[in-house]
Amino acid sequence: MNEGLLVKWFGVICILAGVFRMGMTPASLIWGTDSTQELTTGLIACVLMSVGSIVLYMVQSRETGVIGMITILAIIVGNILTTAMLWSQFAAGGANAVQPEGLLVNITRMFGMIGFMGGTLVFMVVTYMAKVFPRWIPALILLMILSMFLPIEDNKYFAFFWGLTYVGMGYCIMAKKLRHSKTLSSNSYSA
Repeated sequence: MNEGLLVKWFGVICILAGVFRMGMTPASLIWGTDSTQELTTGLIACVLMSVGSIVLYMVQSRETGVIGMITILAIIVGNILTTAMLWSQFAAGGANAVQPEGLLVNITRMFGMIGFMGGTLVFMVVTYMAKVFPRWIPALILLMILSMFLPIEDNKYFAFFWGLTYVGMGYCIMAKKLRHSKTLSSNSYSA
């Protein structure tokens, strides 16, 4: 399998991850926060995002360098920790379950949020500076971050904007809407 085909498959994974993440919003609106349906779509999205996020570095690795790699690793770790938290809540019985408490849970949540938010903020900046993705991708990332502060109970719409960002990035990769990157030559990305 050549590098271009691998990049396209990871782009598909990003699109699927985004669609599942977006699915959390209607699931929470219809069945309620922490319903089985919302937790299931969130769990699938976290796994797919943990796997697919590496392509976001692959397509702009020369332009973003070590900082880009660190941000993607932080995002992946944040997704993995979110997966673990979702799984524990899902396995415990969903919204009606007793929520886990304690130092380990608090540390896990803290590192998950630091990895996700810190990685995402820096990723937005390095993506903007790299000029590989179209300019509307960093704008989507900013919109996602700002949606965290919407004054809506349980922040039900954040998952929609988070998923939309991944769908947008996956689409750009699949549709070859990336500006020329020194990382992937036009020959290797034409598969």
